[in-house]
Amino acid sequence: MKKSKYNYLVSRKENQSLLFNTRNHALIEVDDDTLKKYNNGTLDSEIVEAMSELGFLIENDVDELKEMQEDYEKFCVDHSRLELTVMTTERCNFRCPYCYQNHEAKDMTLEKAQTLCKFLKEIYKNETHTVDLSWFGGEPLLNPEPIFLVEKLLREWNFGGYSHITTNGYLLTDEMLERFRKETRIDSLQITLDGTTEQHNATRRHVSGKPTYEVICKNIQNAVAKGFYVTIRLNLNKENENIDPFLKELEQLRLDRTRYEIHITNAHNFEYSEKLKNFYYDTPEEFSEAYTKVQDSLIRANYRFQKNWTKDTGCSFERDNVFLVSCDLNLYLCTSCELSEYFKQGYIGIDGSLYLNENYRKRRELSVFKEEECRECIVLPMCMGACTYCRIKGARNCIPEKYFLDKYVERLYEEEKGVHNF
Repeated sequence: MKKSKYNYLVSRKENQSLLFNTRNHALIEVDDDTLKKYNNGTLDSEIVEAMSELGFLIENDVDELKEMQEDYEKFCVDHSRLELTVMTTERCNFRCPYCYQNHEAKDMTLEKAQTLCKFLKEIYKNETHTVDLSWFGGEPLLNPEPIFLVEKLLREWNFGGYSHITTNGYLLTDEMLERFRKETRIDSLQITLDGTTEQHNATRRHVSGKPTYEVICKNIQNAVAKGFYVTIRLNLNKENENIDPFLKELEQLRLDRTRYEIHITNAHNFEYSEKLKNFYYDTPEEFSEAYTKVQDSLIRANYRFQKNWTKDTGCSFERDNVFLVSCDLNLYLCTSCELSEYFKQGYIGIDGSLYLNENYRKRRELSVFKEEECRECIVLPMCMGACTYCRIKGARNCIPEKYFLDKYVERLYEEEKGVHNF
């Protein structure tokens, strides 16, 4: 037997260490005597068996990196499930400074939506009966009718899978929520709140100049009350990185904690983003420093902190059967990319067929397993290369846990024990 290359040891206190495996997220306490035997290979047979079951010890002939790469390849070519992110429009009623889109006046017509339905019927006949569909924009509620047309087909044909919508929440009226409930599979939403009232209104700007925070909060309250699950996204930047005041405001909404979660992400400086000073994080290390403080804030407010579990791919858009569908039915790499020929993967034709180009066929060349630094990284199983778009653009985008793995392991342990010390 040999030690897994993804074992990570954290010395916690006298006669106690934590042993963590980044490949399977196994975590155990070990005392000094056990640790000594672990290091010199003299563990008792019972402990060897237990540590083998947890993945800390593996057979001598096992190549973990090769296994991960093989699993990655199998997962990427699995066509049993189709994932589509569909833009109903490129228009948006907000002008957020970090946005990566240029908001052209393009909408998905009902004719295009019918063609999308034709495509879905064809893939159903070809034995793909599970479709996960995320509605996107622009702001998708500026042009919602394609949603209801396509969702009607998904329900009538009894497709498996789920439907989800990413919206800024400003147009999420009671009538719209009722239509979602009665006419679609949509039961979850992602809505951004960028901090406190003041912070949010500074970045989540309505085209009219009106503040948006209060309207969105009321609509989130209504959605949660009606049984929808809401992911509240916060785009972290240097101006809102202290989230304690935001969490206090959020608590005043009295939302059912079982019906929402908070998702923290980096407000990246994209090609179309406003070039603001002292706003964006310049490096992954800089973001990780702010991110770990955010994690502490979440724990103090009795939220489960955000985790990077073991992944099959860095991004789901690396898979063969995952696409961003523009409102004119062109296919693109992912939701972060520009809608340009450089990122175009093909299109859905008027006959409902899928036409793929050379860019699509080259997708596998982006594999993280071709990067030597990543192949040797302890957090590879949790990261898997992270953002594919960033890799294409030549930007390093390591996950925050790479820079504070000790603290991440401590948090896992404390959460399991129900004890947090600050």
